[in-house]
Order: sequence, then C-alpha cells, then structure tokens
Amino acid sequence: MFKLLFNLTLITALTTLMQTQALAWEQHVLPASFNQSSTPHYGGNKAPLVFSTTHIQTITPTHTGLDLWDSQNDGIHWTPTLITSNTQFTQAYLASNTLALAWGYNVAPTMFRSPINSASWSASSHVWPLASWNIIHVSTSTNGDLIVLATTPDTGKLVEGELFMIRGNTNGWSNPTLLSQSNRLVGDATHITHLSGLQSIVWSERTGTTWQVVISNSSDGITWSTPNPIVQNIAAPYFQEAAVHIAADALNNGEIALAFTGWSMQVHSQVWSKAFDAISGVTTQPLTLLPDAGDTVVQPSLVSLANNTWAVAWQQKKGIDSEIYVAQHHADGTWSHAVNVSMDPMHMDRDPHIAQGSSKTLNIAFTRRIQADVQEVYVFAEGDVFDASLDSDGDGVADSQEQGFDLDHDGIDDAQSARIATWANNDGRYALIIEGNGELRQVQAPAFTETHIQAPATHQVSGSLFSFQIHALNLGETTQVHVLTPHTLANDTTWLKLNPNAQWSDSENNTVFRDASGKGLIISLTDGGAGDEDGISDGIIIDPAVLATPQTAAQSTTIHDIQNTEAAAGCLLESNNNPYTLYIMFILLAGIALQKRLRTAHL
Repeated sequence: MFKLLFNLTLITALTTLMQTQALAWEQHVLPASFNQSSTPHYGGNKAPLVFSTTHIQTITPTHTGLDLWDSQNDGIHWTPTLITSNTQFTQAYLASNTLALAWGYNVAPTMFRSPINSASWSASSHVWPLASWNIIHVSTSTNGDLIVLATTPDTGKLVEGELFMIRGNTNGWSNPTLLSQSNRLVGDATHITHLSGLQSIVWSERTGTTWQVVISNSSDGITWSTPNPIVQNIAAPYFQEAAVHIAADALNNGEIALAFTGWSMQVHSQVWSKAFDAISGVTTQPLTLLPDAGDTVVQPSLVSLANNTWAVAWQQKKGIDSEIYVAQHHADGTWSHAVNVSMDPMHMDRDPHIAQGSSKTLNIAFTRRIQADVQEVYVFAEGDVFDASLDSDGDGVADSQEQGFDLDHDGIDDAQSARIATWANNDGRYALIIEGNGELRQVQAPAFTETHIQAPATHQVSGSLFSFQIHALNLGETTQVHVLTPHTLANDTTWLKLNPNAQWSDSENNTVFRDASGKGLIISLTDGGAGDEDGISDGIIIDPAVLATPQTAAQSTTIHDIQNTEAAAGCLLESNNNPYTLYIMFILLAGIALQKRLRTAHL
C-alpha cells in the first residue's frame, strides 16, 4: 500500500508539473506556398485548424491545386498532400480531417472526402443548389454531414440577403433551409454541434436601426426552431457591410459561449462576451467587455475550454496597424489580461482563428498583410494566455532567456535555433544542445526541490529535473543531446531517468560520457529505443531525467533509515494522537539523529 501511494504521488507531481508549466508564445510563418489571398467568407480567412492527438491540419488552394497541410503538433514543420490539381479554387475550408469544401469565384462549391488515415481524396460532382451565394461558415454534424451556412446577396453586396443552411453528404446537397427572416441583413453566422447531439446555429441580423444575435436549434439537423433572440438592441452603423461579427462555441453543459462586436457612438467597435442557455437563450452572467480591448476591434474567434471557461481572439487596431489579441474567461467569471500574440507592430495582422491544441495550449492562425492587396502570409501562434513572452524557435524557452547567446557556436542566436535551449537560474547558465539531428521542443527545467518528486534512494540528485522532447527525426533514428551545466561534474555523474511508472532508472543502456570541459554530459537517445520514454518509433524522443551521482553505502543506509522512520512516524500520528504516541515518536526521532551523528563521526 505504501509503495502504491508513493508511485501515485510521483505520477501526480510530474503530471501537475507538466500541465501547469506556462509556455511562451511561439509564432511561425507557414510555408510560402500557402495561398496568399484565401477568404472563405466576407469577414476574412479564419481558416480552421483541425486537431487530432498527434497532428494539426489545415487546407489551402495554391498555384498547383488544393493542398492539405499537416504538422506533427508543433506548427513549425508542415507537409503538403495534393487533394486536387484544380487551380480554379481560390477559397477552401477544412471541416474535419476527412471532409473539406473548396470553391472559386466562378466555381461552385465542391465537397472533398477522404477515408480515415488515407491520403486519397475524392470530389463530389453534385450541383450546388444556390444560384448566387456567399459562404459564411462550414462545419460538420455528428453524423458526418457537411454543414454550410451561406447568404444570397440581393444586389451583389457582400452581406445583404438571407441566411440559408445546406447539408452535404455522399447523396449530394440538400435543399437550402431558410433560417433568417426575409429582407434582413445577415452579418455573421456559425454552426455548433453539442455533445448531446443538439445542433445550434447562431447569427446576427439587423432590425431597423439596431442589430440582434439570434439562435435556432435542431435535434436532427433538418427541422429548426423559430429563431430566439439572445442579444438585442446592439448599437451598430446602419450602412451596408457594417455587420456585427460573432463567434460562438458549445460549453457542453447545455450552454454556448458567445462573443460579438458592438459599436460605441456609431464610430468604434468593441467585443463583448457572455454565456447563454442554448434552448431558452437565458443567461445568468453579465455582459462583459473583453479586457484590455481598444476602441476598434473586429473578427472575434472563440473556443470553449471547459464549462464556463473559454478563450477569445480578436483583431484590434493599434495605431495604423492591426494586431491579434487573446484573453481567457475563467469559470469564476473573471478574465485574464489580453495578450498580444502578433509580436510585430510593422504589419497588419487579421482574421484570427483560435483552437485548443492537444497539449492544452491555445493555437491561433491568422493572416499577415505584408503589402496591401499584394501579399499576405499565414502565421501560426501557440502559447498560454498567462505568458506573454515570445519563443521564436519553439523550443519552450522564451527569447528573453536565449537572446544574445550562441553557446553551440553555429553563428545563430540561440533564440532563433531549436537545436539549442539555454536558460539561467541562481546557479548559472544551463543549456541543452542537439549534437545530431532533431530539434528541441517543450524544454522544462524546474529546480528538483520544487517538483515535489521524491529523490531516488540510490543516487544524489543535483540541479534541475530536465524534461524535453526531440522532434524532426527519422523513424528509429539515434541522436545526441549535450547537457551543459555551469559546474564541474563528478566523475561518476550519470543521467538518471524518471519512468512513467514513477521509478528511477540509470541510463546504462544509453551511451553517456562527459564532455571535454567536465561540465556536461553527452547522451545518445534513440527514437522508440534507449532513452525514449514513450517507446514508440514516431520521430519524437521524450526524455525526463536528472543529473545524479550514486550514493555511498553509508549515505544510502542513512536515507533509508530516515525514510522508514518518517513513514513510521506518519503512521503513528495518523493512528493515534495521544501523549504516549508523541513521546514514542520523539524517542524514535532522537535515536535516528544520534545514529546519524555517530556514523558521521566514524566517517
């Protein structure tokens, strides 16, 4: 029983350490062949990121056709797969990892499907049922149908018209379902699928000189309820194309989280957010203005994280430029401070799409306009709203720790190279350097005394607990990591690993040797083999470990006696709290202290 509790404590401590470690914001420009002007709906790009347990995917038209882009959850390295060589598609939307939609200015929307875990895609030949259209939102239902929200402009204007929903599957397109009232100006719309199977569509429309946000629900995706206003009397300009922008997601407790823009004095826009019951439209929360927002903000994008917890990203005017901000709403109703994820005031960043990554981080894709109407590039940012620092090379260490150093002497600033991670603490400067192939990710090095993980009885631990991953390897490849410390290491220093079952093991199966300076170790690690904690040959090495030296026989005996005595004392305190028990515990502790002094004297 004691051993089981001991192991669970270690696992809990390590898991908590990994989950609570704040990540600096990584920011990466996606490959240049990403389409430079994709705008799936009038409001901007908002190209979705689709996540699995190990991958991030998105889709884009290029000069060679339509490509599916895949990244192994780092947002840095992307691999394209050609879906079709049709170069007439100018806009595209990836609804899931097996379902996509693409269209062009003179090309009707076309569905593309792929079997799970297959690189083969097939196109539907079904006729699009609307003669004139502007696509607003694309998603999937629980049964795998493609849900498309579109508007049919009356006079060629972008946002005047009516809102229609169209379902697409292997049988073709459904007849359009009219959702909005006639002669209403459609602003923005989104489709939501709840865990219960309920489907909701939320959109904004104009009523006279004000706007409102309404919701309609369906249990089968065919029959929809009468639209129910959830926000009314939103002040906004009356003129054409000055639409209210909205974003919403299911909180999976019968509610939705909503973010929308409103206008102050008919001049400047702001973003508001709150939660609503999906059926009744009732809310018990106050309408909240997003924190730290300026007076000209548009294009909110929202993702739910848990019940009453969500995050919103938005485009905000800053001087003559536009930048992307993100803030998180907590379950207690409070908001985090807004974080600027653009980190570059010289360009116009716009149209954010926010999603939650598998590593519990927030991920935001947006476009950066380098030159008006000439060139735009896709940017991917990943991080935590509680850490506003920037991590350009994506190794997990903020630029502020690495800038100005070149400890691997490759002529590249360490803040710009994922082959090295360096940081300083009270002991001095540490570094992890890749000597072979691969790139560092998720580097963490908390002081071992702060981890609440019990030290091994057979070794003396010094310094930090090193935790990191090595990516961009070939399957089964062996590489080397150089652990550099500010101190000279003892001759018998080893690389002691912490296993998933909370056991310590020496790295005898790895090649470990001291470097020429005597201040570091060079360790060979093999993907799926020696040194790779997950034991899977997947091109990624995971390695939590510490620098340690073997205990002497006397040290080991003393530590063993102290641990046994502390365990016995804990049992005594837990079972009986009378004076006699306390007296016995005092005698035991005094005896072990005397025994330790005698052993020290003999040494």
